[in-house]
Amino acid sequence: MAEGESLTEEKTGTVIRPLMVSDRETVSQYCPSFRHMLFGFEAQDVACSMVVPPASEIEFLLFPGVKIMEHPLMRFPFFYLQNRKNLFGRLEAVRPSIVHCIGTTRTILAKRIADYFDIPAVVTVNSTDVWLPLRPIIRKTFDRIIVPSTRIAGGLVKHFPKEKIININVGTFADEACSCLPSMIVPGKFDKFNDYEPLLNAIRHLTVDGHEFVVVFMGKGRAEKEIREFIIQTGLTQTISVTPLIRPLRSVFRGCDVFIHTNCKGKFDPGVIEAAGAGLAVAAERNNLEEFLVNDSTAVLFDSSDEFSIYASLQKLLEDKIMGRKLALNLQNYLRTNNSVSSMINNLMHIYEETLKPTFGAAML
Repeated sequence: MAEGESLTEEKTGTVIRPLMVSDRETVSQYCPSFRHMLFGFEAQDVACSMVVPPASEIEFLLFPGVKIMEHPLMRFPFFYLQNRKNLFGRLEAVRPSIVHCIGTTRTILAKRIADYFDIPAVVTVNSTDVWLPLRPIIRKTFDRIIVPSTRIAGGLVKHFPKEKIININVGTFADEACSCLPSMIVPGKFDKFNDYEPLLNAIRHLTVDGHEFVVVFMGKGRAEKEIREFIIQTGLTQTISVTPLIRPLRSVFRGCDVFIHTNCKGKFDPGVIEAAGAGLAVAAERNNLEEFLVNDSTAVLFDSSDEFSIYASLQKLLEDKIMGRKLALNLQNYLRTNNSVSSMINNLMHIYEETLKPTFGAAML
């Protein structure tokens, strides 16, 4: 094998050097998934690089074989041309063969990179809600639209060609241990107190009824002050604590037993997969986008706007620990079968190879 040539290139004859382009919020939310993806590419000796904004918590993703480029370096509009020239100069050194935009926020940047190097591009869409001005760009620029669930695919067919949309499950590793209850964690962006008030009331009623457990609200947002005030006013300081986001998530989840998944708002939550992989039982909003969450089979589902529905679901887990353990085991087994990192990487590599193949017309020229 020639020096610098990957195993994939040797087998397929296709040079695959993916360039990941993403935004700060997606990097933060999908941090564990990025780590698994980069680990998988490195294991297959695939030269991978990334373009992300400054201060993107990228230190949690670093691998020796991955080239990380921050853009823009100078965050002022009148430095646009300098930033663009600087980025393309750094990209010349890695010579990407395909652009993979993860999240829709930076699709315009991904398009400019693909146009500059005259290479194909694919995009991962993690929500059914795509900003209207970006839809024509995605339709025209990206050869494949990758989604993490069939429910998102179903919501996108009205905006994009069905043949372009392909589902690839988010890969993870499943631990051997699983939950035994009763500690709970609620990661999230606390932007609106009303989104969390039903859950807080349900927790209050559970403690009044004599259930003993602890809950960690992990994250930050505009409503954090109101959440803290509610906790103090209702005497829940011994039951609920509020902490900032802690990394790595898998280590945090291993210290908990129940993952409470609320306020989906049309977005896929990769935190559910990490929590399930760590062996937590999942209590989730019934209108979620994670099709592997099946009521009383792999999770307990509730209506996040109804505190009595939340109360009943959490009460079920607190009073029937055997059932909670069974749900956690069922979900872990599902992930082992359907959401392995190796399958995710193989599926991505297949898409890259198919996208890089010249068309019949091009081959005849």
